[in-house]
Amino acid sequence: MAAWTIAELPEPTRDVERAKRDISEFGYCIVREAISLEVAAAVRERVAEQAEAERKQGLKRLNQVQDEGNVNQWVSVLVNKGSIFQKLLLNPQITPVLEHVLGPGALLSDFSAHAVRPGSASLPLHIDQWWLPQPRPPRADYVRVGAINRENIPPGDPTPTEQAINPPCVANVFWMISDFTEENGAPRIVPRSHLSGAHPDGAVPHPVDTVPLTGPAGTAVIWEGRTWHAAGANTSDATRYGITSYYGGPQFRSLTNFTLASHAPILAGASPELRTLLGFKVWNEYGGTGREIDGFALAADQLEGELEP
Repeated sequence: MAAWTIAELPEPTRDVERAKRDISEFGYCIVREAISLEVAAAVRERVAEQAEAERKQGLKRLNQVQDEGNVNQWVSVLVNKGSIFQKLLLNPQITPVLEHVLGPGALLSDFSAHAVRPGSASLPLHIDQWWLPQPRPPRADYVRVGAINRENIPPGDPTPTEQAINPPCVANVFWMISDFTEENGAPRIVPRSHLSGAHPDGAVPHPVDTVPLTGPAGTAVIWEGRTWHAAGANTSDATRYGITSYYGGPQFRSLTNFTLASHAPILAGASPELRTLLGFKVWNEYGGTGREIDGFALAADQLEGELEP
């Protein structure tokens, strides 16, 4: 039985304090008119142009979780793809909610656009901080942090618990750049699942009740890192465009930034093992730059910027 009713779920709001209460209670909140329709239209046009240009140049990045029809496309590192995207960052309706969840100093961990095209399938439910070790008794065995993957984490129940669980360490702002409907694959979410401390079962169809996150272009949904969610199937005849700006706590990085601090001659002669230690190896999509060679992220001067079809 679901730990929520439709009548009590968050409604779109521009009240920051209401948004904070919603994300604390339900694991997500909906920010109405986070950007104007004009800005949403300009962002959508730029995403569509960039996606088409990258597709033509063979730079298409697929959804690596599940894309049975091979139809979806991600456009990565949006800070390089057009100044219009900066209007989605440092938003006065969004930043206070992020600070409510994560505290000050959160880092932008990912900033990418998703073109979800007709024929795309539903994705498995997941949480965004799946890589965080679960609480364990002091002497109990555990999965070593470097060996954690989505397959060796046992699923649980979304019902809130009174046991100690991990706090949120990341938060995701998902921007509706198109109108989001159930037909075009609006994300699905499990309210109050963030209070369970559990990971979802990745089966599709989803084995628990979910709620579609629908709304007009310009809406933003914020969910925290423990909230169960997934993309829906696009059964419409139009592409759905969304953008994720994904944030993490400031300590979730190396103590020394070796990817910037290491001198070029050192890197030129570095073995794969040394480059891995220095942070150039992509791990489960983390640490990437949108493209890589042999699993190692490419530097900015090797990456595409703003392209025209």
